[in-house]
Amino acid sequence: MPKRRQPPASRVDFRTEPPPDISPRWLLTALALALAAAALCGYAALCLLFYQGQWQLLFHPSRAITATPASAGLAYEEIHFDVTDAGLPQLDGWWVPADPGSKYVTVTVLYLHDARGSLAGCVPALATLHSTGVSLFAFDYRGFGQSAGSHPTERLATADSIAAWTYLTDTRHISPRNLIVFGDGVGATFAAHLAAQFAPAGSILEDPNPPARQILLSDARARILPLSLLQNERLDPTADLAWSHVPRLFLDVRGNAARTHALFEASSHPKQYFDLRASPDSALTATLTRFYDDVLH
Repeated sequence: MPKRRQPPASRVDFRTEPPPDISPRWLLTALALALAAAALCGYAALCLLFYQGQWQLLFHPSRAITATPASAGLAYEEIHFDVTDAGLPQLDGWWVPADPGSKYVTVTVLYLHDARGSLAGCVPALATLHSTGVSLFAFDYRGFGQSAGSHPTERLATADSIAAWTYLTDTRHISPRNLIVFGDGVGATFAAHLAAQFAPAGSILEDPNPPARQILLSDARARILPLSLLQNERLDPTADLAWSHVPRLFLDVRGNAARTHALFEASSHPKQYFDLRASPDSALTATLTRFYDDVLH
């Protein structure tokens, strides 16, 4: 039989096509887009970190309690208050009773400290206030001292000051007519808010803090961020001072006189202002007792 002819084998071409040329412009565009995306992600992360952590530029808490009123020879009672639904107190404070027979034995000063340290740093100020003959209640905001909370914020500290007012009026049954709120530094913002909301006999604002925006802008990072969108701390008592007519005493003892005077000008009447930065401690005591006499009836 004749042999069947096989079809010719197909030829295999082992040559490869050269890769297409990549445009340098395309490479530069891709690199620019990648860098822009990375920068945008970094900027967004910075915005988020600032939004969540701006309290650290305004509040400087300490957990250390290195002194108590006993360090200044004052009898006191440690108070745990603002109990949660689980029965746990959130706030820690000191009750320092007036000396029996004092002219102002029925008067209580609610002391709202600055945003630094803890109650331990307030002992000298509390001793000065107590020497005027009043009872005192001072406490640490959440995140300070032995109070609960991971860190403070303006919202939480405002709620804490309201809780302290409620403790004095509801638990100790102290009449608002016998209550004076005293705010030092950032505490002046909370004192102004309490006065506007509850109308105590009077309020004292010593060395009020600058507004949060001014403090935040002192940090270089804040200047490159959309602060109007990210700022969640205000710390500005101007609005509360403008419409509430609680008698007020503005004091410059060691702070920014321009800020104190600006708030004094923005405040409604009745109001008083004293610059005591170059005055002895006795001048502060005399100013306080005159204020008590003016507002307590």
